[in-house]
Amino acid sequence: MKSYQQYCSVARALDVVGDRWVLLIVRELLAFGPSRYSDLKRGLPGIASNLLAERLRTMEADGLVERHDAPAPIGTGVYQLTERGRELEDVLRALTRWGLPTMPSGPTERDAVQPQWGALLAGLTLPSTMPAGTEVVIGIDTGTESIGVSLREDGFDIVRGPGTGTDVTLQGPAVLVGGLLSGLLTVADATKSGLTITGRADVLAELVDNNRVHTGVTP
Repeated sequence: MKSYQQYCSVARALDVVGDRWVLLIVRELLAFGPSRYSDLKRGLPGIASNLLAERLRTMEADGLVERHDAPAPIGTGVYQLTERGRELEDVLRALTRWGLPTMPSGPTERDAVQPQWGALLAGLTLPSTMPAGTEVVIGIDTGTESIGVSLREDGFDIVRGPGTGTDVTLQGPAVLVGGLLSGLLTVADATKSGLTITGRADVLAELVDNNRVHTGVTP
């Protein structure tokens, strides 16, 4: 990306993160932490392989990501955010809240939907309403992929696989999972549409309802 050549912190920031796909790469690394190239490619449908490689090289040069060799059984290079890259979490949190009003119409036929996007949305928005010292673990099973997200007042963790010690499990299409976790769907509406909820649905409903009040989202 060419520089805007403006002595302005907004312009300087956009010189680094304004290229297409850069913030979505950050999104994937925030969601799952250290990730293989193939993991990032799978989480970024629509990106050309050579473009992803180019973006990662540029992000590494700009100090946003770093690459290192992972131990067995992964046995391949993985990418992870640097400390400066992780500082973009607040940027994605603001974009998440700002973008929510565009979501009620649902995805188009051409829109990809993946479970980690709903999980990250939950991680970026729901913990702010949680009491200190509490934790809620949500399992997500879309039929083709399982992930787990742990929500705490001070942050979140997302893991591939079903996770352990889940308080509530959501089974069904990723679009319904995201709709519920964003507050765009109530528990009743999500289950009526085909989402299966097992475990402490009341805990999840309270979190989502509190966050809906906080964000002003209307289901």
